[in-house]
Amino acid sequence: MRVGSGRYNGRMQMGRAAAVVLVSATMFAQSVPPECPAERPVDDIIAEVRKEQSTRKHRNADPSPTVNCSWGWCIDVSKTPPTFPEPSPRLGAPDNRNTSSNTTVSDALAAETCGTAMKMALEAAHNVEVGDQSFGQKNYKGALLRYKDALEEKRGDVAIHVRLGRVLEKLDQLPQAIEEYKAAQKLRGPEKWTNEAKSALLRLQHTAGS
Repeated sequence: MRVGSGRYNGRMQMGRAAAVVLVSATMFAQSVPPECPAERPVDDIIAEVRKEQSTRKHRNADPSPTVNCSWGWCIDVSKTPPTFPEPSPRLGAPDNRNTSSNTTVSDALAAETCGTAMKMALEAAHNVEVGDQSFGQKNYKGALLRYKDALEEKRGDVAIHVRLGRVLEKLDQLPQAIEEYKAAQKLRGPEKWTNEAKSALLRLQHTAGS
């Protein structure tokens, strides 16, 4: 009986330990702030903007072409200065009903920081879209200006660097194009763009050496 009790007590202790680990892991997961979508690749942001525009159209809402929205954040891309809405709750906006004052302040700061980043990311996405249209129309100087603006707003995006490299090639500014492809190779991003940067760099360097 004593041996049985020992085994039972041991199992109980192990169960309690597992429960403590589980609770601790849950508390840790809840303390991790939500990821800001501004860090996502510019093409993902563009795709989300188009998705939300399509959703508004199907709901018979106003699919205004001057307003771009992505994951609950919006900017006005018309000639008027950009406007920015209140932070979306799913991105960490503070909830005074269920959080302490310290957590509320922390969440508010996180939401404000993400809001600023999302504003710039949405502006970058808009500039990339307009730049792509200009590139397709062979208006390479116009595309160059848009891509440069996009890069100022989202410097760490590999796809913008590659787009800049493309248009610089079209304008016969090969040294500058090589620099953009080199910059793209140093960044993380979708393989589609890193592979294009690598192949373009090899091609241009081979051309320069021949």
